[in-house]
Amino acid sequence: MTACQSGNGPDVMSQSNAVTNGFMKLGLLEPVQEYMTRLGRDLLNEFNPSFFDLMREGDNLYGVPQSRTALALVYNKDMFKEAGITKAPETWEEVKEAARKLTKVGPDGTTLVYGFGLPGKNGSHVWFRMLPEIWGCGGDICDPQMKTATLNTDAVKKALEYYTSFYFEGLSPKSMLEDDQTAISQMFASGTVAMTIENVSWIKKNVLDKNLFDVGVALYPGLNGTNTAGLGGWNACIPASAKNKEGAAVFIDKVTGVEGMKKQLLMPALTEVLEAGEWSGDFFGPYRTMLAEHSKDFMPLENTAAAQNIIMNMVQSVISGAATVDEAVQAANEELQALLDAQNN
Repeated sequence: MTACQSGNGPDVMSQSNAVTNGFMKLGLLEPVQEYMTRLGRDLLNEFNPSFFDLMREGDNLYGVPQSRTALALVYNKDMFKEAGITKAPETWEEVKEAARKLTKVGPDGTTLVYGFGLPGKNGSHVWFRMLPEIWGCGGDICDPQMKTATLNTDAVKKALEYYTSFYFEGLSPKSMLEDDQTAISQMFASGTVAMTIENVSWIKKNVLDKNLFDVGVALYPGLNGTNTAGLGGWNACIPASAKNKEGAAVFIDKVTGVEGMKKQLLMPALTEVLEAGEWSGDFFGPYRTMLAEHSKDFMPLENTAAAQNIIMNMVQSVISGAATVDEAVQAANEELQALLDAQNN
C-alpha cells in the first residue's frame, strides 16, 4: 500500500480479498474489465458475480478473483469411529456432545486429546471463526452503514459464551490463549486435537498429502444448522500506478484462466474449474458447498486489522478471566465504536 500510495507500486498484485476494498476506496487500483474484455474474458459470467461485491464501484471492477475459500469443520475419522460417532456434528449441541466424547484424559489427569480446537490468538484467525458464530446467532459487529457498533447484544454474548466454553470445559487446549489457528491445526495433524475449523489448503498440504490419517470434512456447524462463513481468498489486481498495465492484464488472464486455476494451491474461483474433477469429491465437496451456499463477505471496514484485534481481545479477556462475557462485549463495543467514528469522520 505504501508503494502504491507513493506511485511506485508493482505492475500486478495478488492480494487478500479482505484488503482489496480498502485499496479500491483509496483510488489505488486500476479498473480491469476493459483490459480483460480485450483479452476475450467475460468476468461476470465466468465467476460468481458476488465475488466482485467488495471490488466493484458502479460498472468498474477492480480485480479478478484468483481463489475463494470458506472455512469448514475438519475431523479425524479414526477418532470419530473409536468414539462411536457415526456422523459429523451439524449444530452447536452436537459439536459439544462430540467434543466431550472425543476428549481423552490419561490416568494422571493429563489431557491426551482435545475434542475441539479453537484459536485464541491472531486477530485474523479468531475473526474468521468468531464472526460466523455471531452471525449464526442473528448478530453482527455493526449496522450495515458501518456507523454503529452492535457488539453489546445478546446474540454476541451467546456466541462468545459458546466459543469460550470449550476452553472452560477442558475440550480445547489449555494453551488456547497463546494458540493461533496454525498451532491448533498442527495439533490436529499430530493427533492431539480431534476436530477444528480450517481451510482447505492447510489440511490438504499438511494432513491429506502426507497421508497422516483419514480426514473428514463437513459443513460449518452453527447454533441450529450450518453457519455462514466469511469469504476468504485472493484477487489479482492492477495498481493505478502500474507502468505496464497491458502486461499486467495478460499476466492476470493467464493466472485466472482455466489452466492457471487448475494450478492453484487454494480452491479456484473460476466456476468452470470449481465445478469439475476433484472439487466435487468427499474432501473438497463440503468446502465447495460452503463457498457456494453458506458464505458472505465481511464488512468492508477501512481498518479491518484493528477490528480483528478488538474481537480477539474480547475473546482473550474472557479466557484469561480478566472480564466476564458482559464486560468483554461492552468494552469491545466501545472500542469498535471509536474505530467506526474515526472511519466516518
